[in-house]
Amino acid sequence: MGNLRIKKVVYSGQKYFFESEIFDKNIVLIEGDNGTGKSTFCNLIYFGLGGRVNEFRLDSEKKHKQITNDTDNYVELYISVNSENFLLRRYLSENDITVTPFVEKVVEEEDKKSIQYSAQEKAEETKFYAIFRREEQPFTFSDWILGKLGITVVELYQGYNTFKINFSDLMRLVYHDQQPDPELVYKKLDTKSNFVSDSETLRKAIFELLVGKAFSEFYDAIVESKKAEKDKDLAKSLVDEYTMLADNIRGREEFKNKSFLQEEIRKNEDQLEKLQAARTAFKRNRDTSITLDPEIDVLKNRIMEIELQLSDKQEALLGLYDERYKLIAIKKGTVTEVGQLQKVIHTHNQLNLFAPDTCPYCLTRVDRPEGHCVCGAPIEEEQYERFFYTSQEYNEILKAKTKTLATIDLAISGCNEDIHEIVEAQKSLTEALSKLKGKIRTLLEAIDQTIDLETINDIDDKILEIREQLTNLDRIIEVETKLEKLQNDYDDKRKLATNLELKKKALEVKAQIDIAKKINNFSEIYNKFMVETLPDCRSARIRLEDYMPSINDGEYREASARVSIRLMYYLSLMKLSLVQEDVTFPRFLLVDTPETAGIEMDNLVNCIGKFEELESLGKDYQVILATGLKKYPPSLESNRVLYMPTKSDALLQPR
Repeated sequence: MGNLRIKKVVYSGQKYFFESEIFDKNIVLIEGDNGTGKSTFCNLIYFGLGGRVNEFRLDSEKKHKQITNDTDNYVELYISVNSENFLLRRYLSENDITVTPFVEKVVEEEDKKSIQYSAQEKAEETKFYAIFRREEQPFTFSDWILGKLGITVVELYQGYNTFKINFSDLMRLVYHDQQPDPELVYKKLDTKSNFVSDSETLRKAIFELLVGKAFSEFYDAIVESKKAEKDKDLAKSLVDEYTMLADNIRGREEFKNKSFLQEEIRKNEDQLEKLQAARTAFKRNRDTSITLDPEIDVLKNRIMEIELQLSDKQEALLGLYDERYKLIAIKKGTVTEVGQLQKVIHTHNQLNLFAPDTCPYCLTRVDRPEGHCVCGAPIEEEQYERFFYTSQEYNEILKAKTKTLATIDLAISGCNEDIHEIVEAQKSLTEALSKLKGKIRTLLEAIDQTIDLETINDIDDKILEIREQLTNLDRIIEVETKLEKLQNDYDDKRKLATNLELKKKALEVKAQIDIAKKINNFSEIYNKFMVETLPDCRSARIRLEDYMPSINDGEYREASARVSIRLMYYLSLMKLSLVQEDVTFPRFLLVDTPETAGIEMDNLVNCIGKFEELESLGKDYQVILATGLKKYPPSLESNRVLYMPTKSDALLQPR
């Protein structure tokens, strides 16, 4: 599967500089005293791979002063991913990573060979990838490197939200950082998040994505299924919405599908054609010298428009009358309340009837003990007093009611103005209508021959009725056509959602079978490492329910064993990826100073020595291990590429 290697690390700033040797061995040892920069070295690598390092931030409470006070500073990592070489550059003040393929050249000198890296030859292939996912930058550096490693970018569903698992999340089981108390196996989150909050769901997903392709496929299926379910629900809501619209347009008429609606339209069109032919025949009966038909039609159309306007005005007028009636009723109630409040204020000011120390029956003053009612029952003072108001409080209530009264008067005045405008408009329209009808009567009297006007009017009324029916049918059939498409779309999406749900369940079973086998294999490796590094460990495994270590069936409690428990967990992941090709762990480990929690020196050296067993597997991998002075097996000294015995040999050197 995927293989990640760090070949060279560079830090450059205006004040400080660091450049490592070439890392050409599978185990890379960094040896240094406390405070010389071992953790800084590991954090530079983590930062260059897209991680967030709080010590490198200006707003951090615990700043790395050399880096935060430096300017124009950046980290460069020369890496290979599945034998492809890339130069990663990330500035401390920027939120993106520059990725440039580079060419590796072997240079022969007098007594040795060295490797030089040139990115200039492929500079035109340089890409810029954002660290943080944004709407305008949906593809990130994490997506790029996970794609190169063959690890699927999946979305994790928690509640109503989704969270894409990033490479920095997977690094929580790749970067063994230095923790004062390594009880927690996973590296801590870079930032505190209310959504993710280091949930067990996220931690399990990280482990599952690192140990098998089956879970990548399963998580992909979850995303596909969730998306299909959302699409199905949206399609169903559109179907319901258009069904309601069709019902409203149809009114009380019975439901008919698209086929029957089209047949009804055809019949109405045939009837309309016959009515128009009959009307034309009646018109031919008049004197051909009379050419008043167009003018009469214009007047009739105008009369119809005015009658519709009058109908609209009347409807609006009725609404305003109703609104004014309601406002007047509200005003009467408010006036009554204002009058009552004025009486209460007057009475209260004159007689102080509603004081908390007054008997409500005889209105005489009572010496009421604090914390008790007038009747003598115990009561909380705050609860007792909230039923009585001071004069100022009554006055504030009166102000509010008076303001409400003014608002109601303003609304009533507005209604009266609108009513007056509509009444005047109705008068104007009525006068215009009367004039138009008079013109039609005059024109009809000018026609010499007798025409059956009553029959023509009946035909016109029927034509108008059929046209209205056709218009309504066209609207219904338009909605039904849209509804038919939406229904077909919903049916397709419902079938797709069902199939994807079945696929998800099948992949879930497959993934569970796969993870069960991987857990067994992992536990065998982990048990061997733990028994050989922890003297009183009889058995060790990881639990299937949360993938966490269980030592001596969960009975083990010794704090000093936590280093072994955590470090061997990471080492077991590495070995599992080397012995099983379908494990997606990137065959890369970054281990920072695992000498905490009071571990004895012999046990620490023994634990670190277990990394040498990976060499016998004959596979390509990389472990970058930072440790204290002489806190490793002597056999690893030849793997040392950085030695910092004193503070003067510290990692970052001034320019």
